[in-house]
This record gives sequence, C-alpha cells and structure tokens, in this order.
Amino acid sequence: MTQPSPQSPLPKKNGAKRPHWWGFARDCIARLRATETDIVDLERRATAGDTAAVDTLMAYEGGDSPKPPSRRDVSGMESAAEAMGHVNSAPHLPQDEWHAIAADGGDPFATAQDGSTRPAIPLPLRDVILLARLAATFRDAESWEASLQPGALTILVGLEPTLYLGKLLTGAMLPEGWSTQSRAPRVSPHPVLQLPDRPVSDKELERLLQHPAPILLPVAKQEHLPSLVGFGETGARLLVLERVNADILLFALSVSHSATGRIDADSVRALLPSDECLASLETGHLAMACRAQTAREVAERISLMTRTAPAGEVARERSGPAIIDGTTPAHQAVRNIVEDLAAWQAGDLGWSEMSRSLLIHGVPGTGKTYLARQLSEAAGVALVEGSFADWQSQGHLGHMLAAMTKCCDAAIAKAPSVLFIDEVDAAGSRFDGDQHGMSYRTQVVNGFLQQIDRLARTPGVILIGACNQISRLDPAITRPGRFDQIQRMPLPSLADIRLILRKRLVDTLPDNEIDSLARAATGKTPAELDAALRAATARARRQRLPMSSDLMRRHLGVDRPNPELLRRIAVHEAGHALAAELLVPGSVVKLSLSDRDGRTERRSTFVELTVEEIENELLILMAGRAAERLVLGTISSGAGGDRESDLALATGLVLQMDRELGLGRNGDAWLGPADMHRLTEEEQQRVRAKLGQAMNHAAKLLTPHIGQLNEVAAALIDVRELHGAAMRRLIAGPDREPTLSRS
Repeated sequence: MTQPSPQSPLPKKNGAKRPHWWGFARDCIARLRATETDIVDLERRATAGDTAAVDTLMAYEGGDSPKPPSRRDVSGMESAAEAMGHVNSAPHLPQDEWHAIAADGGDPFATAQDGSTRPAIPLPLRDVILLARLAATFRDAESWEASLQPGALTILVGLEPTLYLGKLLTGAMLPEGWSTQSRAPRVSPHPVLQLPDRPVSDKELERLLQHPAPILLPVAKQEHLPSLVGFGETGARLLVLERVNADILLFALSVSHSATGRIDADSVRALLPSDECLASLETGHLAMACRAQTAREVAERISLMTRTAPAGEVARERSGPAIIDGTTPAHQAVRNIVEDLAAWQAGDLGWSEMSRSLLIHGVPGTGKTYLARQLSEAAGVALVEGSFADWQSQGHLGHMLAAMTKCCDAAIAKAPSVLFIDEVDAAGSRFDGDQHGMSYRTQVVNGFLQQIDRLARTPGVILIGACNQISRLDPAITRPGRFDQIQRMPLPSLADIRLILRKRLVDTLPDNEIDSLARAATGKTPAELDAALRAATARARRQRLPMSSDLMRRHLGVDRPNPELLRRIAVHEAGHALAAELLVPGSVVKLSLSDRDGRTERRSTFVELTVEEIENELLILMAGRAAERLVLGTISSGAGGDRESDLALATGLVLQMDRELGLGRNGDAWLGPADMHRLTEEEQQRVRAKLGQAMNHAAKLLTPHIGQLNEVAAALIDVRELHGAAMRRLIAGPDREPTLSRS
C-alpha cells in the first residue's frame, strides 16, 4: 500500500464540505467511464479489422443494443471504478514539484505522478454535467432506485427529452440488464424504463401508463406538463432538475480537468460567480469556458462571461494581427480578415467589400480552432463557438436546427463577433449516394445554407468554419458565394515545427539539438508537439533532471525510428515526386517524411482536364507504389487507406472519367457520382485495369531514373523535408541536364 508523502503541501481539507449527492455522482461517473472504455475498446478492435467488433459497435450506435458488452473480465482490465479509486488514493506530489506546477500556472491537485492532468478516457462534458445535475436532483442511489419500481411515474421538470438521454442513463445510472425505451413492449427479456425521447401528449402518456414498467417523463418546462398528471392523488412524483451551481461545476471539473479526481476547489470556488449567474449560463458558453486547460482558468473565463461591465467601459484594446503566428495561406487569410474588420469598424471599408467568411480544412490537431480564437483576440471582438456534433446531440432534427439557429443568433447579438463552427463535414452531403437518412441530411444542409446566407447579410459577423475532410461536404456549402475563402491547414512545416520547439526549449537545449528534434518531428501536429512538450517538461521536473533531447524524442515517439519503414516511405514519396517532375516540370512543392507516413505536395496537373492530363495524374498517383516495387521488390499498403489515399483518389478519377466527365467508357453520357458500395462488376474490372495500366506506365517512366529516385529518397530521410527547388537541383546534379527528359 502506497503511503502519502510526508513532504506533501496539501491541506487536510480542500474545499467546502461536499454535498450529499457527491458520492452517488461519483458512482455514476465511474460506470460511465467503464462504458466509454468498452466503446473505445470496440472502436480499437473495429479499426484493427475485427468484424465482430464492427457489428457490435453498429448495433450499439444504431440503438439495437442498449449497452456495449464489456471485455474487462476476460482481458484482465480493471474497472473504471477501481481505476478511479487507485487514482484518488495516489500519494501527493513532492513539495518542490507541487510548487513548480503551481508556479507554471498548473493545478497540482489535478496532476498525477506521471504528469498527466486529464483522465485517460475523457468523457463528454455535457454528460458529466447532466449526471451531476441528476445526482443532485435524486440525492442518492435509494431515491433513484425508487423511481425504477414497477408502477413508478417520475416527472422531471427542466430536462429536455432527447434520444441520447436513454444511452446516458443506461451507461451510467440504470442497473445492469436494464434498458430504456420510449414505450415498453408487451414482452421484454429485461427490465425497461419507459423514457420518451420527445414531448408527449395526454394520449401518449395514457398509453405509457397501461404498462407497469416505470416511467421517467422529461419535461422541458412546467407549463408543458400533461394535463393528465395530478400530483398527490395519482402517486406521480414531481422533481425539478437541479440547475448548474458551484457544487455541480466543481464536481464536473474534478472529472474533466483532473487526472486525480481532485482540483484546487478553494481557489476555483472563490473565482466563480453566484449560483444564479451560473444557472443563467447557456450550454454553449459553459462548453466554451471548459475548454480552458485548468479548472481555475475555467472559473476565470466564467467570471469574465458573467461580469456586468460598468457604465462607460470600453471594449478591450486590440492586440493586433502580430499575435497570429503561422506561415500557411490560412494564417494569412486570417490576418487579412483582421485588417479588413478594423477598416470596416473605422468606416474606411464597406461590409460588402471585405472578406467575411473562411472555411479551413485539414487533419485534426493542426490548429484550426486555435486560429479562430487568435482571430477573435487580434480583432478584439467576441468569439461564439458551435459545432455540428453539439447541435446534433440536442436530439431530433427540430432540436438540432434550433440549436444551430440559437448559435447564429448569439453571434449576431454580439456583433462585431467571430462565429466559429467546427466539424462542418458532419453536415454531410445530399449527393453521397447513401440514401439512408437522406431526408435528414437534406434538411440539415438546407438549414445550414440558410444560416450562412443570413450571416452574410449581417454586418459585423465573421464566419469561420472548420472540417477534417472537405470532400465529404455538400457542393452547395463549398461553392462560391457561401464561404469567401477556402484554405487548407496543412501539417506544420519544418520551419514551423522548429519555431514551436524553440519557443519552449530555447533556454534548455542548443539550437543544433532543436533542429535535429524538428527534423525527427516532421509530420507531427501542433497538438502532438504541445502534448509532448508538456509531458517531457513534467518528467524532467519530477526526475529533477535538465531537459534533454533524448527525453523529448521519447515523448514525441521518435526515439526508435524503423529504418526499413523510413526507407519504404521515402522511396514511395520520391516516386510520386519524380514522376510529377517528369510529367509536369516544376509542379512539386515539397516532400515531407515522418516516422509514420510521408506527403508530397504539388501543384495541380489539371489545366484543361483532358484525357491526357487525367492519365498523367493517375500515373503520378500510382508512381509511389511503382517505386516501392522497383527499388524494394515489394509493395506495401502505403497507397491505400482512407478517402484521401492514392488508390482512393485514382479510383475516383477513373469513375469520374466514365460517369461524370464524358471522357470514358460511357461516351457523352452523364451518370452521376458512383456509389462505391454498388459498383457493377464491369466498373470494378475497369478500375482495376486502368490502375494496373497506370502503375505499369509509372514503372516504365521511373526505371531509367532509379539513381535519382534513390538520391531523393536518401535526402528525404536525412532532412525530413525537401522543397521542390532543392529536389530539382538534386535530381539535375552537376553533370545532368537542368530538366529531366521524359523517357
């Protein structure tokens, strides 16, 4: 048994006495975390190709299974409740480390011995807060269980009926074996809680009452109570959902912003406004505040949100566009918007003359959200954040569209403001070939288009959208006239990575080691770099050792590169680049190599979109695979993967030629986009033949230039980032022609 450190600076008590419901809420959170652990395990197995896990996950997501089956018993994993118990009984940090964390602005109460400040399995904030409110409402497990007795009717005022509520209760509060249904079936193999997912009429309530299964009736407002309900005479139990208060928020932050189950409750409580102010906070504003790194910073944000400005107080002074650091076109677009907005506010520019919207797309972790916040801060205007995931979590279509409208209303009310909408690709497309849920997607897309047009007509609101896969967006969202600009947020360049690392390591590591680290970290996102820097700093502090390059490499995950894998990736990217340079000289912009993958950035090969241009593009896409076979003798799965992979892009081009562009087998006919799940055998054979032909042509193109191919691959392994001009100098060489001839 581990004993607490005698050096601990922790007081014997931290915070006011916890309310009676706290333990009940802890039990619910432990069960929810166990459920989330099961889901994460299923997703991991599904990603690895476990078809049984895929089926189980689909059954759970589709509502056919009330709860995912747990594998913890058979795998030896401890339960979330056990893990939480271990964490909460962990020894305190040494005193010097405690003070060092506090001096850095962190929360030593929330910091575990390994330096982490967040739980390993994060939980959705809305779920944590709602569970805390439910626990505070029912007070204890006995009161909750009373509502599950046969014939019980519990009416909960202040709780909006939604689809997701049933899954939350099943995963965190209901006894094992129970499920929720909007109406209990005549015969059920397991106990059922009748839980309507939408407001019910008197007639619908009467039907629910015919079954002895207990009923939990969520009612948004007191005036929405069915007239059939008569309290005191019918035995119905009326409860009012506890509103968000300081205790509920402190509990939620101890779950979301702590790896130990503790936070500096005294300092957080001192910063929070009154319970009345907390209860008045909208869900979106609370979510915005809780994106801060520590519980104290969350409290500071909430305090600012709820503060009433004194008469005559002016808006904060702009910090200026200098804070927007970054070299990508997206960063420059934001700088331009800041300048335009300042000119509009000064009366020097008309609203219709300036750029008012920007759609940023790129892989997760590249800093799209952070860039929108930089824009708000640089311009000195309010920031309103929303996301399609948050809106869709509100329930059925009507609730989702209402949440979207409410978010846009908030941005308009605070104008001048920045409205940041994340996960725009979750809106889907009306033309993706999947007819399931088509009506829903159509109405969602139409509703979003209506809001975009409305915002464009509202002076003072800058719209920033973000998504991961722009190819999944409906064409109407990306067409000219919706978003003024569309920019990709790429992975950081070697120069940007060097800048990020130097900001934090300039006082601890020499420049040559930082440069070496930056080359090794090529391909990492800013989020990954930030996490590694935090973890390495914490480890160095705990071990009372100076920061070292080896420590950073371990936390970046680049301490044990696989030479064979690096060689294969480099050869693959060199094949793309060399083929592109042979076919379209000057088109290669940059090659980059990480321990996991590579990337070749190049300018488009399309000018007139002729058959020859498309076939050249197919050849370039297949050249990476061809280079692997030429140099290494085998091919890997590097050309395959998601919708952005070489094979996916090449397959899409072949199908577009045949079905949409009038350049293939179907002549002048336009047959519309292909449904990849319903390709005919003829189409499949056609794709295989065209891609095989392109790969053979790529091999013939590259064969006379294997020497240059190996040189480019070797240089890429050495420097990790190779710009197009440097590559062209390399393949030309001192005794070669300045440009390669196409063989």
